Amino acid sequence: MWQSRERYLAAPRTAVGGVAWGGVLKMKSVFSLILAIFIVAGSTAWFKATAQERYVGPKCTQWNSYRVLFKKGEGKISDETANSLAAFLKDSGRDCGYRLYATASKEGNYTKADNIAGRRLDATKDFLKAQGVKPEMVLALSHWVDDSAADTKQARSAILYTLPKQGISCRQYEKRSPLQVPLFFDSQSFVISPQVKSDLEKFAASIKDTHCNVELTALAAREFTGTDAAKTNKDLAKQRVKAIMDILTAAGIDSDRLVDTHVDYVGDKKPNTAKNRLATASLM
Repeated sequence: MWQSRERYLAAPRTAVGGVAWGGVLKMKSVFSLILAIFIVAGSTAWFKATAQERYVGPKCTQWNSYRVLFKKGEGKISDETANSLAAFLKDSGRDCGYRLYATASKEGNYTKADNIAGRRLDATKDFLKAQGVKPEMVLALSHWVDDSAADTKQARSAILYTLPKQGISCRQYEKRSPLQVPLFFDSQSFVISPQVKSDLEKFAASIKDTHCNVELTALAAREFTGTDAAKTNKDLAKQRVKAIMDILTAAGIDSDRLVDTHVDYVGDKKPNTAKNRLATASLM
């Protein structure tokens, strides 16, 4: 048997054998070409993925923040601030998600100050867009007048936070809009009304099978008066957040997806109206 095999290997190729051998070589060449195409395609996809990952800045997945400071009464970003804010955005990455707030302090009457805070929110949002950040990646949450803050630059600002990786997944890769659900409470109450409960359950159902996290905010106006009124009203805002969290978790949203909350007693100068008793649930 071994001799037959050796004789076969040593024997010269016939015309038929030559054709067969050429076919083998041709098949090997085709296989090598296909393999090369797969390698090139795979490498291209990998490099693209790597480049995209690099493009999302190293600080995008952390809770970084930048405070845009404004001069009193102004809603325009200064040139000096624009340069440093552009550097912050470059470091974080244009594909990062951002959430944005704006404040005003004692800058005229309440209506005037509230308008200034709104202009600051819009100016910062427009700046992000001009820097290449897609509008759907900016969650412009709210603006408010901080009556209790000292009249300083820190109280006249827009505050920008980077969203964590889960937020990027929700907002960018799942292409979800910056949904925000408004939730209204009766005065001096943190009881969830049937309408609010229904809105929360619909919201929960829409994100239950996604990677989206949720941010909750709650306000309290001057709903209680007397000794320690500010503390009592702020505690009321906290109770409203807790009531919302209970509904969402009961609807199947894990509590660790409710990653950030903000409560605020909006101050003695704000009227006790439905708008100033507003809570929100927002996609992050």
